[in-house]
Amino acid sequence: MSRPVRAWELYRAWRNLPVSALALGWARLHGARITVGADLFVEAAGMPRGTYGRGGTTIGNVWLFGELGGERRRRHEVRHADQYALLGTVPFLALYGLNALVTRNLPHRNVFERWAGLADGGYADPGRALV
Repeated sequence: MSRPVRAWELYRAWRNLPVSALALGWARLHGARITVGADLFVEAAGMPRGTYGRGGTTIGNVWLFGELGGERRRRHEVRHADQYALLGTVPFLALYGLNALVTRNLPHRNVFERWAGLADGGYADPGRALV
């Protein structure tokens, strides 16, 4: 039995809808396997290399990735969807980009990656042992 959608999840999906629609179109164009979770977060698996960044990219409420999925990575990417919803698409992307520039694109120094959970995202913190 599926659980009911929580208020925050519904708000996040609504707030991220315009950019999520673009990301979903991109995913469909590239033959992704689309799965919508009970929390309205969309997984677009099986994307070809070069159609997303790093090990995967979240745009709005849509996680674009190849085969490197899993519950921990999903949890990390949902937190990025939260960041989109809290800040708005343009401010989030601008702040993320600025932060990446200042931190030389090192995830362990990026405030948004840290908030999303470095270990959940598959990133090692140089000050700690690999998880």
